[in-house]
This record gives sequence, structure tokens and C-alpha cells, in this order.
Amino acid sequence: MKLSRSPRIINGNTYDMLTVDGMDRCQINNHLHYLNVEMDKLKAQQAKLVQMRDMMDYELEREELGDLYDQMFGG
Repeated sequence: MKLSRSPRIINGNTYDMLTVDGMDRCQINNHLHYLNVEMDKLKAQQAKLVQMRDMMDYELEREELGDLYDQMFGG
């Protein structure tokens, strides 16, 4: 990472602002916000997939118990 000063125009005036790899603090905060939003979407998608997998596991366990019951009691 390269720390430097870069010109930024704010309200029509040019200022030398501190930047890291060409990004000022506002740009970094905006990028962090975007990443947080994307991470929230991924977490929601992950939760849905885990729920789907759990539903399948539950159904398979239920079927196995039913088969076992049928085997044991000839049902």
C-alpha cells in the first residue's frame, strides 16, 4: 500500500488529501459500505442454502426411521 497526497476538488477548491493507493478516506468508506452490503447478501444466501440442506437432512432421517419402523414391524 502506498501512502501519498493527491489533489481532490471539494466544493470547487483543490486540496491535497492523504490517500492510500489513490483512494481517499471517503472512497475507502464507500467501498467498505459496498462490501458490507455484498457480504450481507452472501450471508443471506448462505443461510438459505444451509436451511435447504437441513430440510433435506431432516427428510432423509425421517425416511430412514420410517423404513426402519417398516422393517421392524412389517408395516
